[in-house]
Amino acid sequence: MGPNAATFRARILFSGMLTFRQFVWFSGCLIEVAILARSIQCKSFGKYSLFYAYIISLFGVSFFVRVAGIAGASYLIRLFLPLEFITCVLCCGVTLEIIRHVFAEHASLERSARRAAVVVFGMIFLELAILAALRPHWSAADYVAHVAMDLQLAQAAGLTAILFLIGRYGIEVGRNMRGIILGFGVYLGASLILVPLRQLLGMQFYPAWRITQMSAFLAALCIWAVALWTYEPETGEMNGPTAE
Repeated sequence: MGPNAATFRARILFSGMLTFRQFVWFSGCLIEVAILARSIQCKSFGKYSLFYAYIISLFGVSFFVRVAGIAGASYLIRLFLPLEFITCVLCCGVTLEIIRHVFAEHASLERSARRAAVVVFGMIFLELAILAALRPHWSAADYVAHVAMDLQLAQAAGLTAILFLIGRYGIEVGRNMRGIILGFGVYLGASLILVPLRQLLGMQFYPAWRITQMSAFLAALCIWAVALWTYEPETGEMNGPTAE
């Protein structure tokens, strides 16, 4: 009876996870399409072009993987990793775009922050190239997972530094940019907290890890949709940049 009860519970858990994954995938795709459609309607796509390119990449990756999984085409799944790598690169671009908008009125601060971000991201990709040379036995999935984790750490540190500078210099941040920063903060924060917990607790934490991670991603999409539903010009667009 014990094994049967455990098997039944495992089946219920698996079924619930599958249903929740389908819900998150379908809801996420709808929200991504809504964000992109609204950006075109409000003519804000060009204002946050890298962010919207990142959303397009997210939608493309999730839709592509879903179609490939349904079709059972294993050769299509191999294209997931290059697409995921492109998404990581675009996410770096979004960080630079946040810096450009937030510090639009502070020219010297914007230059310093942008250069620091470029150096950090460049070092991460250089590390990836070195690892590719020193560890040829690593799979493509290992490389992408490694660079994704390093980039998430760098982006979280970068967002923390941006928030510190915003408070330090009393910089006014528009509603759209606040939403973009908050959405990334929610997703990155959840991801970075969950990784050590997963390593510590092992496979027993996997269901909770997946549910929490997917929930954080869906929450970030909802935040972005609400914040970007109406375009509001940044302060720096109305006032010119000031040298410091």
